[in-house]
Amino acid sequence: MRYLYTKPLAMKAKLFKTIAVFLFATAFTKPVSAHYMLSDSVCIDPIICQLDSMSFNLFTRDKFFVGDDELLASINMPYDFIPKYSDAEIKEKMKLIPSLVPLTYNQQVKMFIDLFAYRRRGLMARSLANSQIYFPIFEEILDRNGIPLEFKYLPIVESAFNPIAVSRAGATGLWQFMYGTGQMMGLNINSYIDDRRDPVKATEAAAKYLKKLYDIYGDWHLVLAAYNSGPGNVNKAIARAGGVKNFWAIMNYLPAETRSYVPTYIAAVYVMNQYKDYKLVSAEPKRELYAVDTVLITSKVSLKHISTVLGIGEDELQFLNPSIKIGVIPYTLNGFALNLPINFFALFEARKEEIMNDPSQLVQNFEPVAASVSKTIYYKVKKNESISKVASKYGVSVSSIKKWNKLKSTSLYYGQKLKIVVSAPSANPAVSSTYAQAFSSKIIEKPTAVAAVDTTKSKAISVANVTVAADTFTDSNNVAAKTAAEIKANCIFHVVQPGDTLWNITQRYQGLTIDKLKADNKSLFNRPIKVGDIIKIFL
Repeated sequence: MRYLYTKPLAMKAKLFKTIAVFLFATAFTKPVSAHYMLSDSVCIDPIICQLDSMSFNLFTRDKFFVGDDELLASINMPYDFIPKYSDAEIKEKMKLIPSLVPLTYNQQVKMFIDLFAYRRRGLMARSLANSQIYFPIFEEILDRNGIPLEFKYLPIVESAFNPIAVSRAGATGLWQFMYGTGQMMGLNINSYIDDRRDPVKATEAAAKYLKKLYDIYGDWHLVLAAYNSGPGNVNKAIARAGGVKNFWAIMNYLPAETRSYVPTYIAAVYVMNQYKDYKLVSAEPKRELYAVDTVLITSKVSLKHISTVLGIGEDELQFLNPSIKIGVIPYTLNGFALNLPINFFALFEARKEEIMNDPSQLVQNFEPVAASVSKTIYYKVKKNESISKVASKYGVSVSSIKKWNKLKSTSLYYGQKLKIVVSAPSANPAVSSTYAQAFSSKIIEKPTAVAAVDTTKSKAISVANVTVAADTFTDSNNVAAKTAAEIKANCIFHVVQPGDTLWNITQRYQGLTIDKLKADNKSLFNRPIKVGDIIKIFL
């Protein structure tokens, strides 16, 4: 994830109390009936079925967990020994929970309280443990976006706090974004990287999406329903209920899963706040916590190679970087920010060259590209912008930004100017010793120089920070001349990535429309766009 890991180190420390916390389910819970009441005769609830399917992970207890007797006794406590509360008592306890989302108490909610407090104690103990990791991050992002902090409990219902969870429908990550919604919210999804699995990026996207839904409905219960089933289903249900904008009034017109979604959420909020009253105990980590920050990977490298060179577990690297899908960090123009425990930083720097040259990722029959040089830019901080967001934008680490600007903390203020050192190809068309990669997932702004390459020896040209394939243009003999003229007109180039559409490309540039894209790229749009196409964008 350029994870929670690009957040301040103090916050990161909380996030990574242990790799172990993530795997609690396999260690201490057993598959049990998905019935949402104490009676096994009751029909199965789809939300709980999905949670059960997401609750188990690949890691092992022995590696990461303390199998403490109190914890095991809490999870396996006989039903008769767990405290019971009347409806009136539960209502009073709910009043003590500060929440902008109304915590309605009724029989539907009671069923799920009974489920979490008595039948899914292992799930709740694991959720309490994972909350030590994720809540500090969720709270900071939700607060910054004006979303009630109690939405931090939503990933319990969505994914059982599993960042690599995938639902039957293909929704992915802690916040369970579908492919299209994830892309609409600006998340990068390709064969190597899936930002839906990155807790920081996915939480940023979830906060923005929740805000959009609240702008539509003005009611947090309806926001929850729309988050689960989509605004279309909620709008239909409102229409069928005679226009009433109230979840409980439209509930019977919603899909079955969505009917139980809001009651499940309310029950999870209640039990997570009142867990001690039900004698629940949180899991505890086996290891000491790790402080984590990012290092920049500028070549195509496998996690296995990094693991071998640094002597860090490959499974641990994967846990710290769940957005990496197939164990390989792809080449990107500005590099990939890899999350790494800080006690490995010195070794990383000492063996950096060896790490960047991963023999298993050597590209055969590659073409030469322009050599890289460093360039210093100055960035003006936007309103409410965090240092981690700036670091992510330029593919650098938080610690580097602090070092370049002699910052003692990670706090930024509006209008602050930051010195950023970025990599950029040289105007000299010298061949780089690194492996050639023609396309990048990054979008390059304001090209300033062109280096023509002899097309009899190479099919590549360098345009400032981007290398593009000459044969993607209609007339490769005039590429350099065309590019120079376009640069004068303040042109940039976008390399089409997996999942790109004309619409989501236009969303990245202020004032850009699909019609303008087509007008500026007439020769390209006589067919659907495909991965690797070079699209000209005039600012």
